[in-house]
Amino acid sequence: MFRRWISVFRSWHQRLMTQTPIRLLFILMLPIGLIILTVGYSSYHISKSVLEEELKEPQQQMLQIIMKDIDKYLVDSNQVAVKLALDNDVYTFLTSPFSHNYQNIKEVYEKLETITKNTGFIKSIYIYDIPKDNFIAVPQGFSSSSLNFNDANWVEVKDELQNQSMIVKYRDLPDGAVNKGSNLTLFRKIHIKGEARGLIAINLHEKELFSKLNLSEQAPSSSMRFIVDQHHNILHTTNAHHFDKETIAFVQNEIRKGHVHNLSYQDNIFLSHQLESAFTGWQFISVVDEDSILAKSETIRNVVFFVSILALIIGCIAVLLINVTQLKPIDRIKQLLPKNEQSGYRRDLLHLETLIDDLVSDHAQLSQLIKKMTKEAKAKFLSDIQSGKIQSDAEFQEKWHTYFKGWKEKPIHVVLLSIDDYHSWMNETPQQYRKVAKAGLINMMDEVLSPHFLVHMVNLDNDKILMIAQLKEGKVSLKNHLRIALDNVEELLGFSISAGMCSHGAHVDLLKEACQKAELALSYRLYHGYGQVLDYTEVVEENEAEITKEETKTLQALITATEQVGPQDTLEEVNRFFDYVEDNMIHPVPSYQYVAEMKQTLFNSLHVPFPIELEAIKTMHLSDVAKVFQEHIAKQVENINHLQDVKRFNYCEKMVHYMAEHLDEAIGIPEIAESVGISVSLASQWFKEEKQETIYGYLTKLRMQKSEELLMDTDAKIAEIALAVGYQHENSFIRKFREYKKMTPGKFRKMHAAVHNEKEM
Repeated sequence: MFRRWISVFRSWHQRLMTQTPIRLLFILMLPIGLIILTVGYSSYHISKSVLEEELKEPQQQMLQIIMKDIDKYLVDSNQVAVKLALDNDVYTFLTSPFSHNYQNIKEVYEKLETITKNTGFIKSIYIYDIPKDNFIAVPQGFSSSSLNFNDANWVEVKDELQNQSMIVKYRDLPDGAVNKGSNLTLFRKIHIKGEARGLIAINLHEKELFSKLNLSEQAPSSSMRFIVDQHHNILHTTNAHHFDKETIAFVQNEIRKGHVHNLSYQDNIFLSHQLESAFTGWQFISVVDEDSILAKSETIRNVVFFVSILALIIGCIAVLLINVTQLKPIDRIKQLLPKNEQSGYRRDLLHLETLIDDLVSDHAQLSQLIKKMTKEAKAKFLSDIQSGKIQSDAEFQEKWHTYFKGWKEKPIHVVLLSIDDYHSWMNETPQQYRKVAKAGLINMMDEVLSPHFLVHMVNLDNDKILMIAQLKEGKVSLKNHLRIALDNVEELLGFSISAGMCSHGAHVDLLKEACQKAELALSYRLYHGYGQVLDYTEVVEENEAEITKEETKTLQALITATEQVGPQDTLEEVNRFFDYVEDNMIHPVPSYQYVAEMKQTLFNSLHVPFPIELEAIKTMHLSDVAKVFQEHIAKQVENINHLQDVKRFNYCEKMVHYMAEHLDEAIGIPEIAESVGISVSLASQWFKEEKQETIYGYLTKLRMQKSEELLMDTDAKIAEIALAVGYQHENSFIRKFREYKKMTPGKFRKMHAAVHNEKEM
């Protein structure tokens, strides 16, 4: 029986394979089925890897935003604790020999009450007098003993504060506590004359503190977020998610064990992302269900598999029907139909046509998918050229001839478009409209240029768009058309862009070099302003290619001058710096480097915070850059003038003056602290907070600066200079000088003498 069936199958197979249409159907059906299966399988895995990679960045950004918000609350709370620790009324409360001074207690209580009412994230504040065992608390009031205070178990935290100035802890509240519901507390010790006299406890509103962490209650999410302290204790977790209790318990248990990498539970894979707060040491963790992210990809994969199987089934049915009706070869049918129009043959041909239509439809869908993937591959290819990631000539030629078949062997123009003053544009444009605005910009550029040029544009990161263009025919100025396009963009979209271009055009092999020239031309926006078409030939080749040694020396001197003048004169020195850059048209690349160095110098000397990064500064005109510096410096100088009346500032200035007057003596931190009449620990703390530097480090810097002057202006021996700046041993001075200047004192003196002689010549 089995042999009979084998014989029947062989006979049926031989009969099928002798017919040309059936063989053709098999040849068409099998490759198409394999292609569909391959596309379905590869599309799922490609989309999976892309989604995982794309998910990482927004999750990290979201955790960064949440961490910054929570850290800001905690930093503000810490500032409140610091101010209370330095408050005169609190000082009186802690140092008064009488523990029941009604007026003093009233004033302290009113201050605490004002802080809690005016600060949304602080629920209550306790101040504890350690020696007298007294409390002043809001809203409880004054308690003469910890036995009478219903929330006094936390006072043992003073033992944990031995080596720390501040900690934030999650604690359990006693039953019946007035402050019920605020389990997160910031503790800070109060030192008076080197002795721990009191504790400050600031109980925080957890709902307000963690508000940015929580997800919408009405939109369950496929992710969970946690905050974990240094001991892997979970401080907070979101509750707007669709996970069951067992899954949540598993994830929480793994996090408590310190397992914060990707987790697997009941065939579910969870992707985890984490950040650590530099202020509190807390871990901010986001856990996302991979299956929920890839649900649509799996659906697409299943649909593609179903379509491929359906196509194979249809092919098999077609082969069977053709075999049953004994369809003749196509050429035989063409011969017979004109003579004998039998309805049977017409039905067979219609069936074959329907089958071909299905195959063509599947092919059209695949073509559309390939077209989309080719567009993305083009963008990636041009982006890699601009960033210099393509090194192999063979790879370059292969991809160029694959993606740009219609382009001729003619010069190619490279243009780099950039949004002017990108930092301001980002602040003024809502996030949901930024992509729309860039898409509109690309469409308008294409509309103006495409009648005369082959154009392809790639949206790069941040402010830039890379464009390549090739003239179709005739003589048309690309520069003029770019000006028209830029004017239209500014008029219709409301923001301006600048363009850097390599106008002569380049051979395809020189595209990378042309991209570099276009980027260099664009950098001259620093001097030419916004909305300009900057041609490499006009703006780069007509200016000096490199910065001169004299210009470098002058710029370094201008930057150094900002450190040597007082706060009031800093603005004038900065204006001199920008005036010099503008008057001499310094090459933009080193100009940006010196602007960044000036920015860092101002931060070190005046602690001027600049929210604008260097990449955003590169999109600005020089006058706008100078304006940003002027505004921030003016604000900081105003703050410094205000701080001159503060006790801590005056003490630090006295210490600096004492150090400058006694550089030739072997003084240390105890002598410096004694000179102003405070303890070593308090002097070190105040100086670090005020100057952002240790007393020893500042003293060493003064000694090194003084030694530099003596090396440059005198002929004194190294041993004499060492004694003049407070070092008893010459070797100690040489070692410290080498550490500070990366060279020995003798080499420094020779280098300065050589520069001085060269200048005189």
